[in-house]
Amino acid sequence: MAISLNKIIPSKDQVDELYTLLKKRKHSISHKNIPSETDHYEFVSNHPYVVWYLIYKEKLPIGSVYVQSDNSIGLNLIDYSEQDVIDVINYIKENHEPLSPIASVRSNTFFVNVASENTKLIQILKELKIREIQRSYLL
Repeated sequence: MAISLNKIIPSKDQVDELYTLLKKRKHSISHKNIPSETDHYEFVSNHPYVVWYLIYKEKLPIGSVYVQSDNSIGLNLIDYSEQDVIDVINYIKENHEPLSPIASVRSNTFFVNVASENTKLIQILKELKIREIQRSYLL
């Protein structure tokens, strides 16, 4: 079954769906605790992303994806399947151009940020022969 993507406007329904998905998320890079609904609403209303989508399958929300100003892609799915990952990456590449490169700031291509404990997504990306370029560590 194919996926569909719905661009975040944001509407109240989208904010609520994103919050429900956030509470189900197993892996995170940017936070350890789930924000309050008020903080979440404020964040979504003022989101810092170039573009952000809810991902649907069979009309049910299964995750979200965003592109940041450094051309990184944040992909968050409830359950990761190879075909869903392929479909989302292809959608982003077919519908968006990476922002122009800036030396030592931004690459000329999209790349995916993955939480180190998200072994399912890491394995899928390896199977797709997507090259690992970096590992980051918090100090």
